[in-house]
Amino acid sequence: MGQRIGSLFARFFVAAACLLAVNMAGCSHPQVKADGTPEAVGIDEFLSQGKRTMWIAAHPDDECFAGSILARSSIHYGNPLHMVVMTRGDGGECGLPGGCHPDTATVRTAEMQKVVEIYKSGLSQESFFNAPLPVESFPKRHELYERWKEHRDPVEYLVQEIRKFKPDVVFTFEPTRGGTGHPEHQLVSRLATTAIRQAADPAVSGGEPHKVERTYFMLNRFWLFRMLGAADPGPVSEVFDATLPATGKLSCVDFMAHATTFHKTQANDMGTVRKGRIMFNNLPLRRVDPFTQSWDPAEKEGGK
Repeated sequence: MGQRIGSLFARFFVAAACLLAVNMAGCSHPQVKADGTPEAVGIDEFLSQGKRTMWIAAHPDDECFAGSILARSSIHYGNPLHMVVMTRGDGGECGLPGGCHPDTATVRTAEMQKVVEIYKSGLSQESFFNAPLPVESFPKRHELYERWKEHRDPVEYLVQEIRKFKPDVVFTFEPTRGGTGHPEHQLVSRLATTAIRQAADPAVSGGEPHKVERTYFMLNRFWLFRMLGAADPGPVSEVFDATLPATGKLSCVDFMAHATTFHKTQANDMGTVRKGRIMFNNLPLRRVDPFTQSWDPAEKEGGK
């Protein structure tokens, strides 16, 4: 999650798991395409066909949001997996008793390396600006975009990563709330869909064009966050059952929870994820079409 999950997210996370023994994310949702028409092949069957899978996120440890479905793809089905992380998490806390040496970014990068090893994943990790705590001091999403462009063009970077790995399916955050309200989550979502569109365009230079077959937003739609008005907006295309097996002994959600133990600097947030893992039993997804839908990275919050 890169930073503290956010005061609202952290405060209610464990309480929600204690209040309800079932994730009521909405398992009755039919499988639909981005245009709302019925989808004959759901995400699990799609992954079973050997699909190359990519996760695009802002921070080391963000993969916990999609970890269950990533484990289903790479561990259970043996599909190629690649994670793209835009920052080194230097703006987050260091929860190690002895501190982070030589610095937080170095330690968190090493933690991420261990995580991708357990997922049998490749990793591309950049050093874009990671807004430091506290949460209240975060720049606006469009301000972060301008700050990131000072380092390098983030869209161009993602186009290169997509063309190199050639994913069949990409998972990322939702572009208006980003799971926790973090502006860097929202920005990465917008950059990812923009890059997917450009990666397929022969007129965009830099590598052989590649068209991603499917793109999904991971949605935080747990009932408590919906009740508090703090959830990602719908619609939901389908819900992935994270209790399906990843290995012979671990379900996908159990695998995700185990993987979070490698993010030792983020012991507070990751401990909360493990305690509230029931909230990840069902993962709401929204299938989108970056070729007909767009979310501008430069758009000011509120569209103003």
